[in-house]
Amino acid sequence: MSIKIEMIGSLIPPELVAGISKGAIDTVLGDIASAARAHWIKLASGMKSSFRNDYIRGIQPVASMPGVAVIALVGEIPHMLEDGSPQIDLRKILLGPSVPVAPFGQKGKRQAQPKKGQKPGYYRAIPLRHTTPGSTKQIGQPMGSAYGAHQAVANAKKLGKEVYGAAKEQLTATFGGPGGKTKWGARLDTSSLGIPLLKSHHKSDIYSGMVRMEKTYEKGTQNFYMTFRTISTRVTTGWIRKAIPAQHLAKQVANFVQRIAPDAFQAYFEGSK
Repeated sequence: MSIKIEMIGSLIPPELVAGISKGAIDTVLGDIASAARAHWIKLASGMKSSFRNDYIRGIQPVASMPGVAVIALVGEIPHMLEDGSPQIDLRKILLGPSVPVAPFGQKGKRQAQPKKGQKPGYYRAIPLRHTTPGSTKQIGQPMGSAYGAHQAVANAKKLGKEVYGAAKEQLTATFGGPGGKTKWGARLDTSSLGIPLLKSHHKSDIYSGMVRMEKTYEKGTQNFYMTFRTISTRVTTGWIRKAIPAQHLAKQVANFVQRIAPDAFQAYFEGSK
């Protein structure tokens, strides 16, 4: 999906076309596209979805060509938010027939040993990423934010700070990851925090057992926090992703372009006199 901004009659007042060079047109189209991208990001920042940051990362930089400027939206999650998605049992996606059976340490599902009279079942551990309280640009949900509408939690932000405080106090680093051997550090003990179950079918609160992953890059060391939860074909409760309503932000951005373009060209023409 993309927003394509080009020199068409609806964008440029007819009386101005003859007075503007191709280079000037490209300059104005680039300015309009930059404003449109900023507007798109502003609209996306107002979404309440926990995937908001994934959507924003999917809005690509402006690509300019002679007479055309394009802003693309890329990625499965951004398009899922933009176009909407029906309710779905995640077992169909994460444990479906297209997912390979793989050994530990590799991506894929594991086969559970069937008991007498049972059909073969499948399961896998799903990593869930948690970010520090108040963070807005990292992948994952800020600690505490999932409990924002929970009846048993009076202050979700305070809870997030308490979880983060306990994590800094308790967790030694976990090293390694997919494709390599993992050296596990400590796991978070939340028993003293009094965190309720997020959903009735959960077996523990969503931060219990959290680990601090540590990776070292050329420019420094990065820490992030993960929990791992098991999805199984033999357990039918949970792992249902609710229907996601379509946001249709791209249409709003296209309308924004139609509104600002004539004035942008008029301003450029008058300023160049």
